[in-house]
Amino acid sequence: MMDVQGPTEIAEVSPVEVGAPDDALILAASWEERCLGLGEKLRRYRCQTVILTVYDGKSKLRERHIEVLRPVLRSVGHLEELPALHSNPLPNVRATIRLLRTIAGVRCPRLTIDVSTFTRKHLLQLLHGLDYVGMLKACQLIYTEPQDYHTEDDEPVAKGISAIEAIATFAGSNRPSRQTLLVVFLGYEGRRTLSLWENLEPNATVAVIPEPPYHDEWRGRTEMQNRYLLSCLPKENVYRSHSLRPADTDRLLTELLQSGRYPLDRFNYRIAPLGTRAQLLGVYRFWRCHPELATMVYARPVRYREEQSGFPAARTWVLDRPSEWPTGQLRAGSPGA
Repeated sequence: MMDVQGPTEIAEVSPVEVGAPDDALILAASWEERCLGLGEKLRRYRCQTVILTVYDGKSKLRERHIEVLRPVLRSVGHLEELPALHSNPLPNVRATIRLLRTIAGVRCPRLTIDVSTFTRKHLLQLLHGLDYVGMLKACQLIYTEPQDYHTEDDEPVAKGISAIEAIATFAGSNRPSRQTLLVVFLGYEGRRTLSLWENLEPNATVAVIPEPPYHDEWRGRTEMQNRYLLSCLPKENVYRSHSLRPADTDRLLTELLQSGRYPLDRFNYRIAPLGTRAQLLGVYRFWRCHPELATMVYARPVRYREEQSGFPAARTWVLDRPSEWPTGQLRAGSPGA
């Protein structure tokens, strides 16, 4: 498997191709302050169009951040704001693809995508849609960290669980005669993860911890936030993959599949990507090469806890370049179809 170099920390955003402005910059507005991080690094960056996703629901913080972002984004390209539903992001994905077709025509667009504050479900469906129609071949995926996370009560961002569901367009094999394997990527939302695990009642569970974490002083946080779940698993079922290197997660899942511990004739695979954004990108890289294998599962929160004080943006990284991904096996029925 090809392993891309990186991640690469950047102080300033550059276009995908040197000397040519991007066709589009794609990002999402958020109540989280780190959605402003990319705007601070666009000093010489230019593109034809900026596509800003704006989620549903009232949010004074998000509106405040949009007001800050608008003049910055308009200085680098024509700004288009597209609405999105937390519960169903697919219309936004299709609208994004239609807009990109008007910009680039039949050629592959040059894209910079800031993955920082898209919801996990939305980001997976956006990648799938763009991938399916061949729009990820000249693309870079950028991520901005927050300076810290709230970890006092196991629910730093999401409050409650409104639904536990398979993500639309990410349904894999599901034979009633087989047992269920859940591969869950752990983060700082212990209650959300535990609710998903208890609801699915898998026959076997593999937990993946981000290692190393973003910062050395954060070591042990994930284990503390998920201590009950981890206490229920044998040690050999606890794995680790890099918090900022998607290829490491892709490799881990491939090795797990090939290990023979959970053969496909005995297990239905479920993957819950609740870890870092880089791990989610790695999960997508794995899934696109095995689209009939695993079902992506998601715990949708009741709401996001905007009343918590946010943390400013910290480091920004180029996490991955899809042009370096292995050839996938995408099937029909994608978000972009």
